[in-house]
This record gives sequence, C-alpha cells and structure tokens, in this order.
Amino acid sequence: MVDVPRRALARPRSLAPEQFAAEAITRATGRIPVRAWVLWETGTEELLDAVATAWTSRAVLVAWGAPPHQHEAWVWAGAVTRVAPPATPSAPRPGQRNAPVEGRRPGR
Repeated sequence: MVDVPRRALARPRSLAPEQFAAEAITRATGRIPVRAWVLWETGTEELLDAVATAWTSRAVLVAWGAPPHQHEAWVWAGAVTRVAPPATPSAPRPGQRNAPVEGRRPGR
C-alpha cells in the first residue's frame, strides 16, 4: 500500500538530450513491449513493463502506466530488454484439420 502513493506522485528521471540526441532518433510505428530499469526522482530503481516509443543506438524512450499516471523517460539502451508479445492461439487455416484428440479415433 505504501508503494502506490510513491508511484503516483514520484516522477521518473530521464536522460538529458545531450546524453543521447547526437544521433538520429527513430520513432516506433507500433507498440514494442519491453522491460526497462527506470530510476525515480527518489533514487529508487524499478524494473517495469513498458513500451518503447523511440530510440537511438544509445538510449530508448519508454512509456508505461495508465491514466492519469502515465510516464515516459529516456533510459540507456542497456537498461531495456525487448519482450515477446503474448502468444495468441492459432486458429486452423481453411482446409486444415484440427489435431485429433487423444483417445478418439478420427472421424468419430
């Protein structure tokens, strides 16, 4: 319960533009799920689920949270790990049969 107010009121620390902006910034065209280490103004470091919205070879702009507590911060690229999107069940393609259920004979 103590953590919730800290997250709601604290602000993340972001890298200064001088630290990463010497290179071209690439903007994401979709949501890229990542895990990122973020440093809060209180000095607390936290590993968060986020999305990458832009990057250079040295830094990544990550965004996380839900309204009204949305945040974004530039963090070093080494503090970010790309996460595979959740798997979606695959539907059979037209003309493809489902795999037989164990213990049942096909066609019955």
